[in-house]
Amino acid sequence: HWFFPMRGGSGAFGNMCGACKMDTMIDLDWSSSEATKPFYACLPHERLFFGETDGSSFPNGGLRATHTAAAFTTWDRSSPCFVLDGVLRVPCAFITHLGACIDEKTPLIRSNDALNREGLRLLKNIKLGVEAKAIHSFLGWEQEFFVIKADLYRKRPDLVNCGRTLVGRLPNRHQQGELNYFAPPSESVQLLMNRVRAAMLRLGVPMAVLHNEVACAQHEMSPIYCHSTFSCDNNVLFMEVL
Repeated sequence: HWFFPMRGGSGAFGNMCGACKMDTMIDLDWSSSEATKPFYACLPHERLFFGETDGSSFPNGGLRATHTAAAFTTWDRSSPCFVLDGVLRVPCAFITHLGACIDEKTPLIRSNDALNREGLRLLKNIKLGVEAKAIHSFLGWEQEFFVIKADLYRKRPDLVNCGRTLVGRLPNRHQQGELNYFAPPSESVQLLMNRVRAAMLRLGVPMAVLHNEVACAQHEMSPIYCHSTFSCDNNVLFMEVL
């Protein structure tokens, strides 16, 4: 189960690639008369749709008492599953014992439900789209990033630990120029973006656009827009693949 708990920071520092609870596709044979039950390969459907994990160490704002510290993952079926590094990832919402959300995805799902419910009510009241069955929100994201050599990166504790520069000064030509904007990328960067695009395609995410951005070593990739929950998952997945 792949979920997105609320926690501080972003990028390399905050680990915004989400969280995973990995279960193996095995279970005990409870019908066996042996005291030590044998195990066998299976996929219990209840473990696919629903999971339990310890949520006590995630930020929660005092939402749970000690005896209700468990948290639960539920499959968000508006976002398709995918296989990454031999693991089936099931996008999930993450909620407390009493149903309070402690993740980034549940508010989006609830907002989409409210938009669908109230949007349909509005259309019927104004006599437009009275045949509509549902209202969906779509989202197109883009990721801008900087590419630097690995040996230079390892010499910068701020980049390694925070995912951004904290010391130094701006270069003479940075966001104020335009010579780099949409210029042909270097051979090494083009190879990197081709590899990332191929990896995303294998995961079912078509990266439609890639190009140079304004600053030196600044680049951008973006996919074809899609349903908002699926799109947000793809955005986080892209950061992990990159």
